[in-house]
Order: sequence, then structure tokens, then C-alpha cells
Amino acid sequence: EKKHAKNILDSELTNELVREAFKTLPKVSLVPGFISTDKNTSEITNLGRGGSDYTASIIAAALDADILEIWTDVDGFMTADPRVISTAYVINELSYVEAMELCNFGAKVVYPPTIYPVCHKNIPILIKNTFNPEAPGTIIKQDVADVKAIKGISSINDTSLITVTGLGMVGVIGVNYRIFKALAQNGISVFMVSQASSENSTSIGVRNEDAALACEVLNQEFAKEIEMGEISPVCAEMNLATVAIVGENMKHTPGIAGKLFGTLGRNGISVIACAQGASETNISFVVETKSLRKSLNVIHDSFFLSEYQVLNLFICGTGTVGDRLIKQICGQQQKLMQERGLKLNVVGIANGHQAWFNRDGIELSNYRALLDEKG
Repeated sequence: EKKHAKNILDSELTNELVREAFKTLPKVSLVPGFISTDKNTSEITNLGRGGSDYTASIIAAALDADILEIWTDVDGFMTADPRVISTAYVINELSYVEAMELCNFGAKVVYPPTIYPVCHKNIPILIKNTFNPEAPGTIIKQDVADVKAIKGISSINDTSLITVTGLGMVGVIGVNYRIFKALAQNGISVFMVSQASSENSTSIGVRNEDAALACEVLNQEFAKEIEMGEISPVCAEMNLATVAIVGENMKHTPGIAGKLFGTLGRNGISVIACAQGASETNISFVVETKSLRKSLNVIHDSFFLSEYQVLNLFICGTGTVGDRLIKQICGQQQKLMQERGLKLNVVGIANGHQAWFNRDGIELSNYRALLDEKG
């Protein structure tokens, strides 16, 4: 069926047709995916992005399969984006809710609709890597034994924050209804909402590409109130990033939000807006894009998703004192990692003539040769 310019699956009819088709098929069957038919017009169409995985999930659910395997090009769901955080690693087990939360916030391992049909039937999903079949992968299922409060961190880096604000909103019923109705009628997807109990303002997160249209339709919707000064003209704060920390065990662990915002504050990262649902499986917050990499790294370290806590050092001066310090660090690096879980990472060394930088860490045993090369 077509709704809001999107193809929506007719589950009941599809399940009947799948069961009928598989009655006569052999035990091992190779089935195409992605392509579908509009039930009203019989027009050939498709299931949209991630449609092949979605097809597999639909068939698995219709046939009450024991497991759904998704073979892809990564080892599984990771604690964070490995291109940003080198210490990110594969998560062995996730609940359906955790996987869905990570998918919705930038983890491109599977497309969110894939999870629902098999989740409904409690059929596990196994994510495997076609290019590395020996890797155990990630299993997604109902009950997960892992006790970690935070399972992973995900982000959307093209965020705009639109705030509808004004004293004329306080206590007025229907303002939020009008906001979301106007956005929905114009096909604008909202992925985050933040509102204080004062009702003085509502902030919504949209993609940068939708920001201009969102402001335009909201200014039209509230034109009368803006003219009377009850509501301020709506504008977007653009080029922001949204970060989400995800984990079902957060609901059993007091102090997660305190630790999260404390970590960001200590590292000089300002939070522009935040949102947490009562289910406590996802805490989302908005920062400036320039703070995204740092935010992800400090959270990953703070919640011990990394094997070690990393302390990045930049050393200015390689005279007698500087040279002795570098040699001490070089001699103690291994011991500190083993005994204290602390990784001292020298990312920059400079003297009066040269400077050497390496985000992954400088090999300290021959740092002078590296500096001389640079010079």
C-alpha cells in the first residue's frame, strides 16, 4: 500500500502469499528480494532502502524460521563508528530494542524495518560478514545476558535544531499538535523532541536539508501568533550533531545521565538540547558538529566501552626535561595499560624547530628521528 509517498507492507496478505509459495518450494530456496507489487494497482514497485534484508525478515517471520541471518560487509554492530573511534569493537549480543535504537541513529548495519517482523515472532537475527565469515558476528534477540549499562553510541551529524518559543505557548493546549501536524503534512521527519515542563519552548531535531522548509511551514502555521508577539519567529540552528547512547540496562542503573553530562562538561563540551524517554533505553543530545568526534571519544572511554581509558598528550620541548619525560612515558606505557587500564597516547611532540603530530600515537622509542625527518 502507498501512504505518504512510501510503500507500506500489507503483512496479512504478504504472509498468506509467502506461505502459499513456499508449500511447493524445496527446503533450500534462493529467493529474490526488494521488488514488490502495489495491491491496489498491481503496479511493480519496491520495498525501499534495505528492501532485500526486509524481504528476508518478512519471509522468515511468515515461515516461523528458527533464525534470520543477514550477511553484510561488516563484522556486526559496533560500540561506535570505528572510523571515529579506533577502540570500537563488535557487540556480541543486542536486544531487538537496542538494535532498533542504534539503527535509527546512524548505525547502518541493518535498516530498522528489518527488525520488526522477526521481533514480533521472537526469531533471532544473526549479523555476519561475507568478507570475514570466521567472525562470530552480532546476535539480536529478546533476552540478553550482558550487564553493561551502555551498549553503544550512535550519531547523526547533519542535524538542525528548530525551536518554537514564546510566552504565548504556556498553558495553551494544541500547540505541539499544530507543530507536528504542519511538519507531517509537508513530509518532514522529526527524530528528536525536547520540551521543558514550563511549555515555553519546544525544540525539534530535523536533518539540515529539511530545516528551511520546516521553518517556513511553522512560520506560516503560527503567523497570527507571531504577528501578535505571542510566539517568536521560528528559525533553525544548523550544522549540529545528535548523539545517542543506547542500552536497555540503563533503566536499572542510577546516575547514567549524571555521568554522561558530567563527562561532557569536564571535557568542555556544551550540550544544546537533550531528550530521554521514560523507557530509558536511549539518551539523545545535540552538540556543535565540531564537538562530535570529541563527544563520541570521551563517552566511549567514560563508560568503559574501550578496553583502556586513553589520555592524549602533547609535549612541547625536547630538551633535558622533555627528553627524560618522553623516555619515562615510553618505559611505563605497557605497565600503565596492564595495571591501571590507562593508555598514555603521545599525539604530538614539538621543539623550537619542528613539530610532529599523529592522532594514533607517536612511536616514542625513535621520536628524535621522526622530528629530524620533519625538519
